[in-house]
Amino acid sequence: MFEIKTVREKLLRQWRRYDFHRRWLNGSLEFPLQISLPKITDRQLLHSFVDLQTQVIRFRQVCERLPGIEIIEKEFSFSSMGRQRIPVAVAVMSMEDLCRFLGQKVSWDNFVNDVALLRCFFPESDRWPGDNISLIEEYHGVWPQLIHVCRYFMAMPRPGLYLRQLDIVGIDSKFIERHKRVLRQLLDCLLPQECIDFRYSQLTHSGFEQRYGLLHEKPVIRFRLLDPGLRQYFCDMRDLSAPVDEFVALELPLSTVYITENKVNFLAFPDVSNAIVIFGQGYGVQLLRSVTWLNNVRIFYWGDIDSNGFAILSQLRSYFPHVKSLLMDEMTILASRDFWGDEPEKNIHSAGHLPFLTEQEQIVYQRIKTHYWKKYLRIEQERIPFNLLIQALLINQISG
Repeated sequence: MFEIKTVREKLLRQWRRYDFHRRWLNGSLEFPLQISLPKITDRQLLHSFVDLQTQVIRFRQVCERLPGIEIIEKEFSFSSMGRQRIPVAVAVMSMEDLCRFLGQKVSWDNFVNDVALLRCFFPESDRWPGDNISLIEEYHGVWPQLIHVCRYFMAMPRPGLYLRQLDIVGIDSKFIERHKRVLRQLLDCLLPQECIDFRYSQLTHSGFEQRYGLLHEKPVIRFRLLDPGLRQYFCDMRDLSAPVDEFVALELPLSTVYITENKVNFLAFPDVSNAIVIFGQGYGVQLLRSVTWLNNVRIFYWGDIDSNGFAILSQLRSYFPHVKSLLMDEMTILASRDFWGDEPEKNIHSAGHLPFLTEQEQIVYQRIKTHYWKKYLRIEQERIPFNLLIQALLINQISG
């Protein structure tokens, strides 16, 4: 009942919740700090008097050996045992005593010094430490560098440079890349609102760079020119890549665009008049959303015959309603029976209905989901016989 271990554990729980840090920051932490002890009832004293007396004696002896730890006692009258002097609380006399008692002296000194550093350089952001105590502890040792980076952005908001171009003495681009999470918390607090692009909330996919006005490597679209006549515009090159914003501005006499997911199929795609093939990279088809000239050409999507293949088709058609699927029908499934495989269960698309499929595509999708042909059916597009592709292209050219 009276154990110093219990007192220490109670205080440690408060420490780990940053209760003391928070109260120190807002000026409400006062000493001596009192920690209440369990109350003794008349019944407990009657039935366990000797045991409780032994605990109290041992508890007093332990506390006497701990600097800055004192016992607060009161005298009570019990109906069964008369007047007894009982410990009611433990008092910790100072912050230094608390840190010593909990074994947190080094941690606390680091925290205090880091807060002083932040307040020195950013006095206008006095509330930030209280909202980010865990970050202050986590990044101890690198606060001088973090402050250096923040001061650069405060002096040059939205610099319009690549990370590797930032001229910050003693800071390399890898440091910023490793510390984007904490830098975002700081910069959101320190920079004027008009210097932050709040449309970009993720750190991945160059979100940090776009949020704070940095240049970044833009996603690239890879495509092949399937018509020898088109290659004359590119010195007879056929396999090309371009950033999305440049691909958007592409001007070619095209009539047809094929989109395929498998790299081998992309590379082996046969020549077709007035056509290109795009390497779609799965759900990366979202990159094509801004390519408005795709509205003016025929689009054929060829993906794996599995739940995700149809989900990508549905996503692409949400951007371009005139998209047609290629070799993703029941006839292809039955003609490729020797190449049926399994879609990993953990990867199966969760949607029961995909909103942008045609009636026939929806039937195939539902049959895949309900294991109509086999459980977890998957036919990778590179497994589909090449002659089926040639036949499909001939039909499309004739119908087109």
